[in-house]
Amino acid sequence: MLQIPVYRTATAPAPATTGTGLRERFEAAFESDFSAVATGRTAAWIHGFDVLPPGLGEREWPVECAFDLPESETTVVDGLPVTQRCRTLVDCAAELPRLEAVAAADRFLRAGIDSHGLASALERLHGDRLRRANATLLAADPRAESPMESWTRCLIADAGFPAPTPQLRVRTPGGRSAFLDLGWQEWKVGVEYDGMAAHVGLAAATSDRRRHRTLRGLGWEVMVLTAADVMERPRSWLIGLREALLARGWGPDLSALHDIGARIDAVDSAMSRA
Repeated sequence: MLQIPVYRTATAPAPATTGTGLRERFEAAFESDFSAVATGRTAAWIHGFDVLPPGLGEREWPVECAFDLPESETTVVDGLPVTQRCRTLVDCAAELPRLEAVAAADRFLRAGIDSHGLASALERLHGDRLRRANATLLAADPRAESPMESWTRCLIADAGFPAPTPQLRVRTPGGRSAFLDLGWQEWKVGVEYDGMAAHVGLAAATSDRRRHRTLRGLGWEVMVLTAADVMERPRSWLIGLREALLARGWGPDLSALHDIGARIDAVDSAMSRA
């Protein structure tokens, strides 16, 4: 079977004994050793990016830090020394499980990253860390608007499908626009992630249903996924996506279809291991 890298954090670390937040616990570590610099997910948190594993809060994640890092790789955020934003992005891209790494990279890129600084940060890497960082950055897209959208897009790519367009705009009657989380304009197939956190109140849910009806009325096939679909049972909806694209005119050859079938099995197996 095709080998897929570790997809997501499989087990939670030991809970923090102090019960305080990451920032406060790192501040305490820094006050006991002024050479400490926040790294990894801790640095991302202090920079303002929540890249913790799904379901875990800042009180449950251990502080990550290094000591005596070169000044060229560090900065100060709210009085605390952390790795520079580009260095933090590269560390997350190289070290986090694949889905979490891609979602983290999407968030950093969406906020804006200096290309020269990113290239400099990548120059420090070698071997497997460089390979993993490059693979993450190749899969990243700043148009993603939520971590689960990033995960969905990454699973679709790893399964071998043509790349969808994130936040695809569809013109509707009257000159208005509707947006799909992911879509293939050529075949009029869209994928939507229906996250509970994204729908505050009945009005938002009603608006989404109305938008989906409008899109279907314009000839679009719209698949709506939940967190359980993305995180627990990708095989069924990936197969459904394959059938929807084929029915709409997508025409891969038999060899490509066989490869996609093997990739779907590998993706499902990787999620099961996590």
